[in-house]
Amino acid sequence: MKNLLIVTKSQYGYHIDPYKFGYYLKDDFRITHLSWDFGLPKIKVPGIQTKYISRKGNKLMRLYQFLKQINREIRSGNYDLIFLVYFPGCTFLRWQNPKQTFNLDIRTATDTDQPLINLIKDKLLKWEAVRFPHLTILSHGLANKLGFKKYHYLPLGGEKFCSGNKSFDKANLLYVGTLENRNLMVFIRGLHRYMDAAKPDHPPISLTIVGDGPGNERAEIENYIQSQGLEKVVRTKGYVHNDQLYEYFEAATVGISYVPITPYYTHQPPTKTYEYLLSGLPVLATATIENAKIISDACGELIQDNEESVARGLETLVHRLNEFDSAKISQVCRDYSWQHIARNNLAPYLESLTLSHHLSFQLG
Repeated sequence: MKNLLIVTKSQYGYHIDPYKFGYYLKDDFRITHLSWDFGLPKIKVPGIQTKYISRKGNKLMRLYQFLKQINREIRSGNYDLIFLVYFPGCTFLRWQNPKQTFNLDIRTATDTDQPLINLIKDKLLKWEAVRFPHLTILSHGLANKLGFKKYHYLPLGGEKFCSGNKSFDKANLLYVGTLENRNLMVFIRGLHRYMDAAKPDHPPISLTIVGDGPGNERAEIENYIQSQGLEKVVRTKGYVHNDQLYEYFEAATVGISYVPITPYYTHQPPTKTYEYLLSGLPVLATATIENAKIISDACGELIQDNEESVARGLETLVHRLNEFDSAKISQVCRDYSWQHIARNNLAPYLESLTLSHHLSFQLG
C-alpha cells in the first residue's frame, strides 16, 4: 500500500474536495493529511492520520512555518506521493524536494470582487503550477481560462444525502454553501418578490440557508428576514459540516445553486449542484457555464443573477414541481459522486504517477 500525503491550507475536513478524496481512498493508500489548525472542531476519520500546523504569528511568519513544517514532513515521512492543493508559495516545496513525486491540484481560480487582484494572483498561480510536472484541475473551462494544456481532469463531485422518491407537494428550498461573495441577498429579495406575486393555489414555500461567511453576510440576511417579517419562511442555520447535512436534504424539495455569474465563477462547478441532483432534488441554478452543462428541464431551471429572474424562475419551477421525478434526477450526475470520482478517476491516476516515478527511478 502506497503512502500518500495530502496537504491543504484549510483545516482537515473543511475543504470538502480533498476531505472526500481521502475518505474514499483510505482503503487504497496509507493517508496522512497535513493542514493549518484554524481552531475549528477536529474531524476524525478512522484510517486517516491528521497533522496540524499552528497559525501563530503574522502572515509572513505563518507562511514560513507552514512551508517549513510541510517540508519537514515530506523529508521524514517516506511518502510515495504528495497531493498538494494549491496555495501561494507551494513552489518552494517542489524546489526543496526535486526527486519527490508531487501532484498539484487546482480547485479554483482567484475569486475576489477585485479584477486586478484576481489577475495578479492567477498569474502567480500559473507561474507556480508550471513548475510541477503533474496537475489536476476540476474543469476544462478553468484549465482553458488559466492557460493550461497538459493536466488531468479531476472533476468536482457531491455526496448523495437522501434516497427514495421525493414528494413535491411543498416548495422547501435549500441553500447549502458559503455566503462569502455569493450575493445571496439578491436571491432572498427575488424570493420575496415571488411571494408577493404568488397565486393562492401555489404550494407553501420556505427557504433554509445552511452556511456562513467571514463577514457580516449572515447578519445582513437575518436583519432583512426580521425587517420584512419573513421569520416563518426563511431560516438560517449557520455552518453545518458536510457529514451532518442529511436531515436538511431529506426535508428539502428544491436545491438552490445561486452563485453570481462572473468570470471567476462561471467555470467553477458548484459542489451544491451535484449534491442536490444526486439527492434527487430539482435545482434552481444561476446560468454559469458549468451549471448550464448539467441543468436541463428534466432536473431544474436556470436563472440570471438578479431579483426579477429569481422571481420568474421560482414561478416556473414551483408551477412544474409535481412533474419532477427524484429517481430520474439522481441519475443525471451519477458519475459525479465523490466515491465514484475518488475510486474510478483519482485512484488509478495516483497509481500511475507512483508507477512512473518508480520506473524512472529504476532506469535512472
